[in-house]
Amino acid sequence: MAAMRLSHMLLALLLALLLATGLITLASPARAASHIDFLHLQAASLGGAKKDCRVYFPASYDTPAGREKRYPVIVFLHGWPGSEGNWPGQGRARETLDSLSASGAIPEVIALFPDGGGVGTLGRSIWLNAAENKSDMETFIVKDLVAWADHTLRTKPEARYRGLIGLSDGATGAVNFVLRHPDVFTACGAHSGDMKLPKDFSSGHIFGDEPGATALRAMYSPLLYVDKVAARVKDCSIYFDCGADDESVKDNREFDKRLTELGISHTYREFPGSHTWGYWKEHLRQSLRAVTAKMR
Repeated sequence: MAAMRLSHMLLALLLALLLATGLITLASPARAASHIDFLHLQAASLGGAKKDCRVYFPASYDTPAGREKRYPVIVFLHGWPGSEGNWPGQGRARETLDSLSASGAIPEVIALFPDGGGVGTLGRSIWLNAAENKSDMETFIVKDLVAWADHTLRTKPEARYRGLIGLSDGATGAVNFVLRHPDVFTACGAHSGDMKLPKDFSSGHIFGDEPGATALRAMYSPLLYVDKVAARVKDCSIYFDCGADDESVKDNREFDKRLTELGISHTYREFPGSHTWGYWKEHLRQSLRAVTAKMR
């Protein structure tokens, strides 16, 4: 017995020595990590088409404590040409979400990255309902995507816990969704968007022929209709920015001026840069902080 106790003591001393010198380490419990899943949903507003959607689940989502929680939802809208993989890929959205939520700068959220392909050139949609019901992307987001997320995921199913972030065409879409549907989304972050949609070759199929095309463009040009919805959006969180060398900067400055004139609370920023992934990736932090500020 004495020999056995001595042996145990020697083993304990040896283990303590090895730990102290760093020659061995004790394995720590695996930490919960976020993940992105590739999912699909049926879009009734698009004739039952199957649409792709990547979903970001925060680190706590699958933990015992997380299973009792519900989460705010942020919808990420890509630009054109683009797809649902752009924000997680070039935009490094998962890494930015992880960093900000781990530091407490933003609450943990579920992030949706839907495919926004439409009937324009190279699949352009501008996230709106095209002429002649050829592609109802606005209805897809407001009705199909939101209903699917609330039914499938542990969301907080209230407008005050839903926001959008977009770049380029997605930025225009994000602003339009909040201005046109504040009962569904109450926060938007927009990077390098057009606030007055121009007439160009790539959007011809979206807006159709005259008469009607010009009126439809105006319906989805925030700068041209925001005065009509001002009273409904005064409590919404509106953030937008643009690179000083971006071709859309004039639109953004005019939109900032118009919102100020109308007394609509908002944040507008200009930064060095242009219409590039380097710019959008760098400034995603600002839009995430702004969009989630009232979601705690």
